[in-house]
Amino acid sequence: MPGPSRAKPPIFKISFESYDDFLVEYGDHLRKGILMLPAGTGLEPGQDVRIKLVLPDEKVLYLKGTTRARDDGGGFALGGKDDDQVQVQLAAYTDEQSQALEACVSGAIADEPEHEETSSTPINLLLVDDSVGVRIELGDALRDRGLRVRVAENGLVAIAAALKRPPDIILSDVEMPVMDGWTFLRMTRARQRLAHIPFVFFTRLTDDLSRLQAYRMGVEDFLSKGTSADEVLARLQGVLARHKNRPGAVAPAASTGQGLRGDLEHVKLGSLMAFLESEKRTGKLHLDNGRDGAVLEIINGALAGVENLGSYAHAHDRVFELLDWPTGEFEFIGLPESESFETSAELTPMTYLLMEHARRADEANSGM
Repeated sequence: MPGPSRAKPPIFKISFESYDDFLVEYGDHLRKGILMLPAGTGLEPGQDVRIKLVLPDEKVLYLKGTTRARDDGGGFALGGKDDDQVQVQLAAYTDEQSQALEACVSGAIADEPEHEETSSTPINLLLVDDSVGVRIELGDALRDRGLRVRVAENGLVAIAAALKRPPDIILSDVEMPVMDGWTFLRMTRARQRLAHIPFVFFTRLTDDLSRLQAYRMGVEDFLSKGTSADEVLARLQGVLARHKNRPGAVAPAASTGQGLRGDLEHVKLGSLMAFLESEKRTGKLHLDNGRDGAVLEIINGALAGVENLGSYAHAHDRVFELLDWPTGEFEFIGLPESESFETSAELTPMTYLLMEHARRADEANSGM
């Protein structure tokens, strides 16, 4: 006689209202082969289940899994925001399923922005670094100095953490597995609820081109690996203070694509001028070192004039002085192609100014 028929595993349909909801669940659970089911399922520990997973890009994955038992023997595994969610250990993903999940993560970069939300938690830092030592040592040191620090080992975990509870400021490494700092930065700047958060790179990047690219994408500052906790705290507080005083609280580069702001200690004025020339930018380059300031008017990447000549009679001489500034802040405010300055002055190529400045410096050095 045939034995009793075995009941088929129950089927649960899981879907996501947005890419951000998917990113949170993927960062917390799906990437580890775990899925959280809501309360009230009536499931027992060790019970087989089937999952119909509907991704935000409308792809559907059919998964299998088993409810997990708690380590302490107190029933099946619970987790998430509430203690009554059921944890399911999924069967190993097929190559096709893994590719579908990874493609959905990549597609989340272009997700539509959500309505902005703000966090009232003071100096809430999200520290992102793949080094366990950095996360523990720097995290503990900053906590001892009064910051509330959450940590993440890569950009994917960090974006999930930021979406669940936006921090006041982000300090992120650049080179990380799974999702690097560049991708993490793009994803934060693509979301209105995260785009306003100051972003600082904690890195060994030293070349001007990489730092200019980071500034274009909305990075506020750079900190070198090995910087003391006291210096890290001071720099983060400085970024937050500048950010608070800036209208709109969004870096121009992140909001319009026409702006650029940063520190002359990280990107020299000569590199910045060469970049503006190569990009044929039009706008005003504001320079300030705390004691002096000037504005370079630029048309199609060439110098049109200088506001505040200081003690100089000619704009070129003022530019040569500015090129010698070792520190200071810059902000380029671009104009669209349909707008420009009204000027009768002859435009001066940036290349000429840079070469003439170098020639004068060589003459001065040879005469010493």
